[in-house]
Amino acid sequence: MPKGHPRALRRALAMDRVRETAGGVQLLEHAKRRAAELGFHETDVLACIARPETTYGGHPQYGPGRRVYRRGSCACVVDETLGVVVTVLLNIGRQWTHGVDTRSSLAG
Repeated sequence: MPKGHPRALRRALAMDRVRETAGGVQLLEHAKRRAAELGFHETDVLACIARPETTYGGHPQYGPGRRVYRRGSCACVVDETLGVVVTVLLNIGRQWTHGVDTRSSLAG
């Protein structure tokens, strides 16, 4: 159990509950960077996994055993064998260009 300030302890416990709800999936460093770049908090990504609107098998370029989870403006590629989020994407219906779209740019 984390030590320190009560607020920090509550935050850590809340994150543990969110991770548990998502099946214990962890974010790889790349996924953490992508989430931050796109304006998502780790809880947004884990909610996408815990309560997806849709899921489907990942494109072969993502490798075997990978599945895409989509919820709201968040989409993520999960390696279900390893239990890790490989990358985070924007769930948009058109071609995405790196560095152009962010979560806030989609909101208008």
